[in-house]
Amino acid sequence: MVQVCNIRMLKDAAVLAERKASTASLDLKQFNLFYGFNGSGKSTISRIFAALQTGEVQHRLPPNCTFEIEMSDGARLSYPKSFAGLEKRVCVFNDDFIERNLRWDTGYATPVFYIGADQAEAAQQIKELEATIPTAEQNLSGESKVAREREKAFAEFKKLTAGNIRERLRQVARYEATQFMSDVEKLGATAADVLSDDVLDAAIATCARSEPPAKVDPVGIPAEAIFDAIRSASELAPKSIGSIVIEGLATHPTMVPWAKHGHEYHASHNLESCLYCGSHIPVERKALLTAAFDDQLSAFVTDLNTSINAANGCAEALNIAKAAVPAAASLSAEFQPPFEAAAGKLITALDDVTPLLLSALRSLRARQGAPTTAVTPNLPGIEDVKERIQALSDSCAAVNDICKQHSDMVDTFADHQTKARENIRRHFVAKTASEYAEHVKRVEEGVGKEKAAEAAISQINDRISELRAKVQQHGPAADKINRLVKSYLGHDELTIVAVEDGYELHRHGSIVTGAPSEGEKTAIALCYFLSTLEADDRKIKDLIVVIDDPVSSLDTKAMNYACSLVRNRLSGAAQLIVLTHNQHCMNEFKKHWKGWAKGEPDKVKARLKFIDVIVPASTMLRTANIIDLPVHLREYESEYHYLFEKVLRFEEAAEGHFDYAFMMPNVLRRVLEIFLAFKVPRSGNISDKLKTLCERHKDLDLDRLNALERLTQVESHSDNLDDLITQSAMTVEESRDANTALLHLMKTVDGDHHSDLEKYCKA
Repeated sequence: MVQVCNIRMLKDAAVLAERKASTASLDLKQFNLFYGFNGSGKSTISRIFAALQTGEVQHRLPPNCTFEIEMSDGARLSYPKSFAGLEKRVCVFNDDFIERNLRWDTGYATPVFYIGADQAEAAQQIKELEATIPTAEQNLSGESKVAREREKAFAEFKKLTAGNIRERLRQVARYEATQFMSDVEKLGATAADVLSDDVLDAAIATCARSEPPAKVDPVGIPAEAIFDAIRSASELAPKSIGSIVIEGLATHPTMVPWAKHGHEYHASHNLESCLYCGSHIPVERKALLTAAFDDQLSAFVTDLNTSINAANGCAEALNIAKAAVPAAASLSAEFQPPFEAAAGKLITALDDVTPLLLSALRSLRARQGAPTTAVTPNLPGIEDVKERIQALSDSCAAVNDICKQHSDMVDTFADHQTKARENIRRHFVAKTASEYAEHVKRVEEGVGKEKAAEAAISQINDRISELRAKVQQHGPAADKINRLVKSYLGHDELTIVAVEDGYELHRHGSIVTGAPSEGEKTAIALCYFLSTLEADDRKIKDLIVVIDDPVSSLDTKAMNYACSLVRNRLSGAAQLIVLTHNQHCMNEFKKHWKGWAKGEPDKVKARLKFIDVIVPASTMLRTANIIDLPVHLREYESEYHYLFEKVLRFEEAAEGHFDYAFMMPNVLRRVLEIFLAFKVPRSGNISDKLKTLCERHKDLDLDRLNALERLTQVESHSDNLDDLITQSAMTVEESRDANTALLHLMKTVDGDHHSDLEKYCKA
C-alpha cells in the first residue's frame, strides 16, 4: 500500500524549519509518532496533510507556505499547485476537523452515513459514476482552458482595436473596449464606411486640433475687365484715324501727344507767344493746330488712355490674385487635396492670361506714344481670349468654393470634429467587422462547450446525490459513536442520539444544554472522527490517518483508554501518524511502537520523531526541526529524566553556546518543582519549600539559592510543558546561575538521587 514517506520540501511554514531536497528524509513508515511541545508546529504539520485530504488550499496554513510530499511509490504532491489525488485516502483529525464538524454551541454534529446491504446496488452505481468524474473534470478543464484563451484573445483584440481608435480620436474622454463594443452594436457600419487613407488622415488631423483653423479669404479676379482690356487693345492699337498731318509731326509721330497738349495749353491760356521758343504764334498756325487736333483724335486719345489705365489695373489685380491664393496647409486637412488641385489650375490659368494682358498693355502704350500710328498687337483671336479668360474665371470660382466650404466648416467646427470622430469609429468598426465576428463565433463555441462540460458534471453529481440519499442513514452511526465514546471515556454517561438533521448530545438520558468539558469534547470529536473512517464504503486498510493530540485535557485513565482505542482501531490502517505534545500520550504510543522502530530497514514498521525547538544564536528566532526522538525520550518514559538531561548539558556547556538557553528557565523550574514535590510533599509555593529545605539542611548555600528565588519570581507556575518553548525574561547568565544552584541543591539534599539520576541520564 502506498504511504507518505517524506516531507521532501517545506518553506515558510511558521516555526517549522525549511526542508530541502537535500534534507535527510523522514522515511516515514506505517506507524509514526511526532512528539513536540505546544507551539512547535504540530498543527501546521496536520494542516499540510489536511491539504492532501481536501485537495484544496488550507486557509489556516501560513499564506506563503509551500511544500512537497513524497510518496513511497515515488510520486510527489506539491502545494499549492499540484497536491490532489489522495482525497479518498487521507483522513485528518485536528482542531480544524472539530471546528468544521462539531457545533458545541448547538449540541449538533454533522451526520455520518453508512452503507447497508440493501443499498449495495446504489452504492455500486455511485462508485461507477464517481469513476467517470475525473474524465469529465479533465474534459471541463480542457474546454475551460480553450474558452478562457479565446475570451482572452477576444479581449486583447478589443483592447488593441480600441487603443488604435483612441490614438486617432484625440479626445478627452477615453475610448475603451466597452465603447468599441457599443459602437459595433449601435453604429451599424458597413464596407461603405471604410475611408481611404487620405480621408482617414484628414479626419485624424481634424480630431487632433484643439481649436478651429482660421478662415481664408476668397481670391478676386476681374475676369470681365481683363477681357475688356485685351479686347480694347485689339481694337484701339491698330485703329486708323483720318486727320490733318502737320508738317514735321508726320516724321515725328511720337511728338503728337506733346504737340496736342501744348496747343491745348496755349489756347486755354490765350497765349500769343510760344512758351518754348518765345516766337509769336501766327493765327494761321493756330488754325492749323486746331484742325490737326480735332475732336476725333481727342476722343481716340482719351479712349486709349482709359484702356491703358484699365489694363494697368487688371495687371495689378492679377499680380495680387496670384499672391493671394491661400496655402493649402491653411485649410482644414480634408479640404487640402481638392484645394491643391483647384489652386494648381488657377495658377496655370493666371500664367496663361497674364501674358495676354501684358501684350495688350504694351500695344496700348505703343499707340499712346504715337497716336496717329497704327500698332498691330500680338494677340490671339478674341474667341480664344474669351475661352482663356473663362478658364481663369472657372478655376478661380473652384478655389473660392473650397475656401467657402472651409470657412463654413470653421463656423461649425465642433460639429465637424464630432462627425470626423464618428467617421473614424465607423471606419474601424467596418474594417474589423469580419475579425470581430470571427472572435464572437469562437468565444461562443468555446463557452458553449464549457457549459456543456459543466452540465455533464452537474448531471453526474445530481445522480450521485439521488443515489446517496438512498444510502445515507446516520442512525447506525450514532450507535457506533456511542460505543466508541464509552470505550474512550470508560463510562456511558454521554450518549449521542440521532435526530432528523444530525445528532443530539445527551447526558444521563437528557439533552445537554451547555458545552461538555474539554476532555469530553476531545473524546466525542475523536470518536466521531473514527466513526467516519469507514463511511461512504471506505476501508481502514486503504487509509492514511493523521491524528493531532487525541488526549487533550483527559485524566490518566481516560488517556490510556484513548491511546488504546486509537491504536487498536487503526492498527490495520495503511498508515497512521500521531502528533502530540502530551508526554503520557507519547509514552503510550512509544511503548507499543519502539520495538517496530528498530531492526533491519526492510522490517522497520514505525518511526519515532521529535519536533525539536531551538533558538540559534545566529537568528535568535525559534526554529523547529523534525528529528529522530532523542535517546532519553525514546528509551525512558519519564519527563523528569529528559529535562534533567537538558540541565546536565547546559551545565556542561559552561560559557559556550547552548541552543536551548532561552528555554532553560522553564526547564529548571519544572525539574525544581518535581524534585520539591518528592522532598517537600505538601502544598505551598516553591519559595516556601526552599525555606523548608534550608531549615533541614544547614549546609545549603543560601547565596546560590538566591538564583533559584530569582527563578521562582520570573517564571510563573505551570503544571504542564506548554511554556517550555517560551523565551524567558531571565538573562543567559542568570539561567546559568540558577542551573548551578539547582544541581547543588539536589546534590546537597539527596546526593544518592542526584548521583543515580546523573548516571541514568548520561547512560
